[in-house]
Amino acid sequence: MHYDVAVIGAGPAGCMAARTLSDAGFKVLLLERERIPRDKACGGFLSPRAVRMAEESFGPIPSSCLADVPEMRGARLLCEGGGEYELPFSSPGLAVDRSRFDAFLASACGAEVREGWEVKEFTAVRFHVRLKATGDEGRDEMVESTYLVAADGADSLALRLLRPEFHRLYAAPALVRGMLVTGEGEMDWDPGWMGLALLRGRKGLARFFRRGEMVGLVANISPGREWKDELDGLFSFLRERVGLRMEGELVRRTAAFNRMGAAGNYSLGAGCALLAGEAAGLLDPWGFGIGLALESGRVAAESLVESAGERITPHVRYRYRMKEVLEREAAQRKGLGGLVGDLDTASLSSGKTARRDRRSLARAFRP
Repeated sequence: MHYDVAVIGAGPAGCMAARTLSDAGFKVLLLERERIPRDKACGGFLSPRAVRMAEESFGPIPSSCLADVPEMRGARLLCEGGGEYELPFSSPGLAVDRSRFDAFLASACGAEVREGWEVKEFTAVRFHVRLKATGDEGRDEMVESTYLVAADGADSLALRLLRPEFHRLYAAPALVRGMLVTGEGEMDWDPGWMGLALLRGRKGLARFFRRGEMVGLVANISPGREWKDELDGLFSFLRERVGLRMEGELVRRTAAFNRMGAAGNYSLGAGCALLAGEAAGLLDPWGFGIGLALESGRVAAESLVESAGERITPHVRYRYRMKEVLEREAAQRKGLGGLVGDLDTASLSSGKTARRDRRSLARAFRP
């Protein structure tokens, strides 16, 4: 069967692309490798802008998707060495259960959704895409479409096939692992704030949060370090700073992240095939990546809608429209001390300790 657009991945980027295209009258197929709802190693934090985008396209977010303390006031940053900073939102964000939130987006995306279908290979030539997908029962099927939107995550098959040299040079070396640890526990922490931890000598920010009697920690696994050492360092830091106490059995889930965008290495696709979300290199360093995924999915879809019927391939329009987004993301890693996305980082703007911690942040954000 032929579709106007095939979308790979039923996360926020893929569902937003499918919703926007379906609203414009396109015949859309959304392929998801796993059965929905599927587990996702993610804290589930929506910035105010992400909330607005989701509700504009999908309607009110159901209460069943929300955490027990859903309103998020922003982030609090703890730095090794003593620095502590509040980075508030100008209006409330939300904390969601990621698996239920993604299921809500998929159910409301307006596309034909096929769960348990993994794309194994595809070819994309001028205005023609041919995909081979395998169902979880082992059955293969060929799908044809005019356009493709690939939102298949950090280790993107679409990027590997579309731009193999770019993938080898930039995406593969920047692929890192993270680990989400959840369990019963206590800590001196207001659940209305996402916690950020900046540890010396580590890439990126570790994250932590409290939900009821449960505590969640997200540790980055730095190259050359064992995951146990990373977690032990984060546990030790949080025990000292917020009195963390974990009880009983811990649940560990791994996730992949791609930091290629931190060095300005983005790939938005080629020809009639567009990449969105982490597949394109878009990773929010503060931990509010759902909003960035929604935005890129919407821009990718709008670029297809605007270029339909034209002789130029939609990648050209998408690249032009994403320029402002990419420039904004680059500025977020440099302009600490002002408004960064929805976060007000003014508390980082003055004082000797703040200057030191800004330098440490800049180093942590680098690839």
